[in-house]
Amino acid sequence: MVWLAVVWIAGCGSKKAQRAEEQGDQGGATAVQSQVPRVRLPYVIPEAGVHFNPPLSWDPDRIQLVTRSGEAAASVLSGVDHAVSFEYKAEQPAHANSPLLDLYVLHRAEASRVSAKLPDSVVIDSTSDWVFIARLPKDNPYRSGLLDADQFDAMRMTMADVRDAFTIESSGPSDATLRAESQRR
Repeated sequence: MVWLAVVWIAGCGSKKAQRAEEQGDQGGATAVQSQVPRVRLPYVIPEAGVHFNPPLSWDPDRIQLVTRSGEAAASVLSGVDHAVSFEYKAEQPAHANSPLLDLYVLHRAEASRVSAKLPDSVVIDSTSDWVFIARLPKDNPYRSGLLDADQFDAMRMTMADVRDAFTIESSGPSDATLRAESQRR
């Protein structure tokens, strides 16, 4: 009889261990799921013909999208039809926002003239009518050791990253007046 009692106790213990493992597995699955990177929704700006998939390093709460078209874009840079800026939103109130990426959309006829004004820029894509130029910041605008400096550095991209994340939306800018204008040039 003694032997049966020992087996019964050992059996109960193994069921408890099995339940604990099952719960542990569920907890483990939850831990693995929480490590899966969040999906970032793309920035789609049809009027500029821009579709941009931001990197996972970008905190959506720290990004401010600034778009300009027509005269407002030309005031940023002469010859540009659309200017799109992905700005880092500074956490510290005394710091100004600073661009992580600038995209310029212009008619092909203006491309060489505008590119000459942007020596640190790169043509990332084009269509028969439109040219898409990207410019990244040269330096971190925030003083080293500050929260904004660390976050800005963590969100910086390479030009290869920009090319991988960028696609032309619907064959280029969707503004009917700009398309009509491009046909006349």
